[in-house]
Amino acid sequence: LDLGYTANFVDGDNFDGLYYSGQSDKFSYGHAGLEFVLGNKTKPQLAGYNPLVAIQYDNMVKNNALRSELRNQLSSDMDAKLAAEKAANAALLANMQKLMADADGDGVSDYFDKCPGTASGVKVDGAGCPLPVAEVPKPAQTTVIITEADRQIVAEAIKNLEFDFAKSTIRPRSFPSLNRVAELLVAKNFSLKLAGHTDNVGSDAANMKLSKDRAESVKAYLVSKGANSSRIEATGYGESQPIATNGTAAGRQKNRRVEFTLY
Repeated sequence: LDLGYTANFVDGDNFDGLYYSGQSDKFSYGHAGLEFVLGNKTKPQLAGYNPLVAIQYDNMVKNNALRSELRNQLSSDMDAKLAAEKAANAALLANMQKLMADADGDGVSDYFDKCPGTASGVKVDGAGCPLPVAEVPKPAQTTVIITEADRQIVAEAIKNLEFDFAKSTIRPRSFPSLNRVAELLVAKNFSLKLAGHTDNVGSDAANMKLSKDRAESVKAYLVSKGANSSRIEATGYGESQPIATNGTAAGRQKNRRVEFTLY
């Protein structure tokens, strides 16, 4: 069904062939129509169908479908690739953990360890097997026997030992007895402790130094006669260990001494 009305306006008064009112002419008309479609109902009507648009639409649909298929394929391929890489990484990590595992803690991985279960603290070689342990020989036990004659030699040296006044210089008359002590140390490989002492005359610091110097002086003399320096210990005690009173000259004389101890 088609209904319509058309009005026309012209720029002139003589469109109808007459000059009548001096105004522009106009005319109009109406129409009515009824349209029937013949043929197959499934086919599009030519009046409302554009083949070019239809082709473009079909191409658009196909292109969209192809793009979607490609995206899906790419996504699937990417997922498969990522899954494969993840599996490869997991396998690599498992192999690394296998190579790094060290159950006995000896520093050699279990994969290469030829002697698993090594006890803690045991040194091993590159194969994880214990290294041979060298046996350290025990030092020989030596028994030092000091005879009465030995003690007598030392006692004479102590008795005859004299120093210059307030000095650590040994007087020559003491040398013979000290020589016998040196011979004893060399012959029997004895060790000797020298302990220097003084009386209470003078300051504590001065007495401590003098006692130490006198003990060192005796040691130096014995070493000069062949005694082993490493076996002689020289110590000074100052006035701290008197053996007699410091109130008399005789007592002070006894306190000024160097004691010899064999061992």
